[in-house]
Amino acid sequence: MSALDFKPINCRKCGNLVWDGLSATSLCQVKLDTNQLNIVEEIEKLSTGIATYEIHRSSTSFEATRRTPIRMKAANPIVLATHTCRQMSIFVSAPDYFNRPAPTTQSQEVPF
Repeated sequence: MSALDFKPINCRKCGNLVWDGLSATSLCQVKLDTNQLNIVEEIEKLSTGIATYEIHRSSTSFEATRRTPIRMKAANPIVLATHTCRQMSIFVSAPDYFNRPAPTTQSQEVPF
């Protein structure tokens, strides 16, 4: 697991599930909302001063890079916004943006 991988946590203020990790571009702590943005939603967020990040699959989670005009030319990006507290949602588990296979169940038997 990379130091840049994001992990799901609950926001201390609003209780919503958010992604917590280090930005790959600035190595600063970032909390991201879990809902994926389309281009219109991204422009709305950016116009209100909320930063957006493009996520990139890693072996166990994902890394996030801040979106800039140059990076906005990527084809089919997965874009998330910096977390802003809102009413608590009924989001039980973290979404899988990359359609990874479900983990296999491990047997309780000793492997030798």
